[in-house]
Amino acid sequence: MTLLNIADMLADVLGFEDVYAGNIDANKERCLGVYNAKTNGAKRICLGGKSCTRTLEKRFSILIHWTDNPTTAEQKALEVSDLLADVKIYEGNGFTVNFITANEPIPVGRDERGVCEYVIEGTIYYERKDE
Repeated sequence: MTLLNIADMLADVLGFEDVYAGNIDANKERCLGVYNAKTNGAKRICLGGKSCTRTLEKRFSILIHWTDNPTTAEQKALEVSDLLADVKIYEGNGFTVNFITANEPIPVGRDERGVCEYVIEGTIYYERKDE
């Protein structure tokens, strides 16, 4: 699973087009960016190797870049967090997301243009589709 897969899934789940993988368009007042988590755990492989490992994990961070109004930005961050918790059995291109765990949104201040930003970190638990 790649960042682009996660960005596409979020765009679909949130019904929002401006979701970027690995960056954001800082010229926009409202967008989301999906990044690899800064810390990743050890890769989990079951006894018997990769072919016996059904459920995989992908750790990620979402940057919510949302208006110059702190209340509106916080509401959007909470909405994104709630929607992540509701994702169950999402069928993607080559994978099935079983569920997502995520922390509460963390305020990280404003960018140089005054747009409020929040970060949500989480883990996606998914299965690759056999091909």
